[in-house]
Amino acid sequence: MAILTDELKQYFQSLIDSPIHDWEILENLLVKKSIKKGDHFFRHFDSCKDLALVSSGLFRIYLIDNEGEEKTFSFISERGFILDFFLSWDSSPSMVSVQALEDSEIYTININQFKQVMALSTSWSKIYKEVLLRNYMRKTKREIEFVLYNAKDRLIKCTESKYLDINRIPKTYLASYLGIAAPSLSRLLRDLKENPKEVDHE
Repeated sequence: MAILTDELKQYFQSLIDSPIHDWEILENLLVKKSIKKGDHFFRHFDSCKDLALVSSGLFRIYLIDNEGEEKTFSFISERGFILDFFLSWDSSPSMVSVQALEDSEIYTININQFKQVMALSTSWSKIYKEVLLRNYMRKTKREIEFVLYNAKDRLIKCTESKYLDINRIPKTYLASYLGIAAPSLSRLLRDLKENPKEVDHE
């Protein structure tokens, strides 16, 4: 059993209108774990059957393309869910890796146990659906930005994001996430620092 932090409880309560009274139904099954900076929660092709809630720290989700190059396409920080949808829901091999970018604390639960929790608790079913909806909207927004905006504008959007703190992200991974070369990112960051009104204008 692992007790959720007050910060996580406040966040989950903010996702639904009705009061959450059945915290223990989830906490009885949670296991708290520490993951060191640079270590992985799971890797490509791993058989990970656990869902994780991030209590503290930062993770990146990445894949390796046909040329062996890592491509970062998402970051997960405090209050985020980490789940390998492909493996957990239809037993397909994992297509991605999840790596800690900071020393992190997570709560884990077996995905089948979490499904049982959702079946027993309306609150946790609603919370998970809301989390999935927000993740989908965030993912769709990013895809639209790749079509509508150039690299500089995408960077500005990241600096304004309530979800991402680019100061916590190594520049190599941020460049990969934005789809630009690392030297180009350094130049753009320097330009924005010298011309902060461009960010304000956006």
